[in-house]
Amino acid sequence: MMLDPDRLLGGEALGDALDRLREATQPRRIVVGWATVELDRAEAEVGGLLGAGPTTVADAPADRAFGAACRILRAADGREVVLLEPSTEGLLAAGLARHGEGNLVAYLVVDGGATELARSAGFTLASERDGPFGRQRLVLVEPRHGPFLVIVGLG
Repeated sequence: MMLDPDRLLGGEALGDALDRLREATQPRRIVVGWATVELDRAEAEVGGLLGAGPTTVADAPADRAFGAACRILRAADGREVVLLEPSTEGLLAAGLARHGEGNLVAYLVVDGGATELARSAGFTLASERDGPFGRQRLVLVEPRHGPFLVIVGLG
């Protein structure tokens, strides 16, 4: 179990998409989205992976693109992980069925203008939806069952 956004479940299917998107949008940070079928258990397991020091837990707004309930874990050193549990039979449920639990989403937290930068780099984006960090756009890359890339902070 890794908390590295460069090691998404099924990430080899993305090819160089994450690297190209990172280069185009210059994110301030990338937050791992950990897919799970049970938030409480995942909170304990993933919290342990964050290492020593206190970890805070906060409920977060649902991720509408994935049909998921969310919690954010924050480590003492500032690292964050979004726990995602399906609340519908949507994208997250499909990703879990295909890949199992673990790193399935990379949230790229960006500055304004990143939407156009991503499009200029050849990416297709879904319409804006609400997510754990506010307004976001799912990056439409294959395969459709994940892993998933999301641009956050569209302002």
